[in-house]
Formats: sequence, C-alpha cells, structure tokens
Amino acid sequence: MKTFTKILVSIVFCTLVLSGCAVASNTDHHTVTVTVSAINELAIAGGSVTLTIHTATAGSGPDDVVDNATASLAWTTNESSKKITIATNLASQKFTLKALAQTVTGGSAASEVTVTDTPTSFVTGIAKTTGGCAIQYTAHATAAQGTGSDVHTITFTLTAS
Repeated sequence: MKTFTKILVSIVFCTLVLSGCAVASNTDHHTVTVTVSAINELAIAGGSVTLTIHTATAGSGPDDVVDNATASLAWTTNESSKKITIATNLASQKFTLKALAQTVTGGSAASEVTVTDTPTSFVTGIAKTTGGCAIQYTAHATAAQGTGSDVHTITFTLTAS
C-alpha cells in the first residue's frame, strides 16, 4: 500500500506542477512598431500643352495665348516647410513662357513666373498636406522675334522651402 500511495502522490504532484506550467499566464504581449517615412509625392495630370500665337491687332504686338485647362498638379507631403518649383530644360528661349498656379489647395500660389532653366517658386507654404492646383501657361512673343517654336520640358519639384 505504501507503493500505491507513493505512486498516487507522485501522479497528483506531477499533475499539479504540469497544470501550473500550462496556465501560468492567460495573457502575453509583444511590441509592434509603426514607422512612417518622409512622403513627398508630386504628379502632373493632363496632356502636353501647345500654345500657338497666330493673331494680333494691327499696330500692336502679337496676342498672348493662355491655356489654363490642360494641366494640373497634385501633391502629398507629411513634412513641413515645402514648396514646388518650376523650371524648363530650354536654356536659350526665343519666346516668353509664363506659368501661374491657380485654384491652389494645400499651399499658396506664387506670383506668375517667367519660366527659365533656373528653378523658381511656383507654390509655397506647403506643409503636411495633400493639395493641388491648375496650371496656367501664357505664351508671349513680339513681332521682332519673328516665327518659330520653343519646345520646353517643364519640371516641377517638391522641395524644401
């Protein structure tokens, strides 16, 4: 009977120890880290723009041509102190091309700029936002400049202010 009691005590002891290990905790945890990197995205919508100057009033220079319906910009940034610049790849232009940001959301339009190969502020005051604007292009020529074409590749850049 002593052996039977020893076996029974051993079984009860093992059962208690093992069941205690199995239910030592009914919760557990781990760490989840969410990291957001700098986001600075810019996209142009709309197709290529063609501005053809073909009229003038007698005794005056050629009429400027304006397009404000073909192209627009959209942007997203989660950083402060941003602006959008505009530049052309055409270093030596015959005719004048101007640009203006219209109906701006998520920033402030700079004044109308003459587009050159030096980046110039186009939209300023952008910070942690989504935004957009319509792009108005204006072509200007003088009679003395004659005829011809300037073909621009326009680059918009979302950059630090």
